[in-house]
Amino acid sequence: MLQQQSRQAFSGNTTALRSKAAFPSSRVSRGSLQVQNAITRQKKEEIVKQLQSKLEGSVIVFGLRFKNLNVQSMQKFRRGVPEKSSVYVCKNSLMKEAVKTVPGWEVLGEQGCTGDNAWVFVHEDDIPDTVKHWHSFSDDLMKEAKAAAPKGVEPAVPTTLTAIVMDSKVLSPAEFKRCENLPTKKQLQATIARLLKQPATKIASGIKAVPRKLAYGIKAIADLDEDKSKIVGDVAKPKPKEDSA
Repeated sequence: MLQQQSRQAFSGNTTALRSKAAFPSSRVSRGSLQVQNAITRQKKEEIVKQLQSKLEGSVIVFGLRFKNLNVQSMQKFRRGVPEKSSVYVCKNSLMKEAVKTVPGWEVLGEQGCTGDNAWVFVHEDDIPDTVKHWHSFSDDLMKEAKAAAPKGVEPAVPTTLTAIVMDSKVLSPAEFKRCENLPTKKQLQATIARLLKQPATKIASGIKAVPRKLAYGIKAIADLDEDKSKIVGDVAKPKPKEDSA
């Protein structure tokens, strides 16, 4: 019952299939079931497409065990996820189908699609905030579990993560924790712009000088046709520096 309520907290209410007793005859029953199966297939295809879109827009994806969480806890987690990221619950078979067509996520299907999963799709701008949110959420759950447990009894961990995948690699919990310190895309752009600002001026000056030197070299070589006493080595020799007196 708790797992069903938790699933609804992420995915919303589901519509129950009509019972066989609702059909007046076996012929109608078979036909209606065929329609129902067609609708089910269409719905599955739509979910797979949604998953594919979410995978393409994510840098990190991880699964959250929700079986032992109540509705309030799951809603709290979902509300805390940054705006560009999302949480989605689906059957593991549909996630396995989705990762087949999006390069870089195959390992998610191989190692993460077992048991109950609430999938968290992390956008590149949300990495530090999402990782911090997960650890804060997990710590709060553990504090609540300890407070509710009998004295001297160590409670079980309320929830854990399944496979955490980034750039085709499964991250360890320690590696995932270090992602809290990753700069955002905007921070990286600002840092790169600051670092390149001064060198870029010097590089531009050097590039402007190249055509002048090249033009001089071409002209000097061409002048060899007029002065047969000189060779290429004479033209290419650097000019001696004048003594400053």
